[in-house]
Amino acid sequence: MKDRDELIYDLIFSETTEYEIHVEEYIVDIYKYDRFIDNVKDILKKSKVDIIREKINVEASSVIWRISVSK
Repeated sequence: MKDRDELIYDLIFSETTEYEIHVEEYIVDIYKYDRFIDNVKDILKKSKVDIIREKINVEASSVIWRISVSK
């Protein structure tokens, strides 16, 4: 399992603006993906990082969250 804090650090401080996040790598229960995404969005908002575009692709064993951010 990957570290959520490292992901958030990258989202806030990295120069990258396009991300493809495999949510199932960060949470145990894939059916709670919406809570994970909402939590990350709240943190980004507090950090003044705007999500310009997003797409969530939900499949049986994976959730892929594609976002573009503005810092």
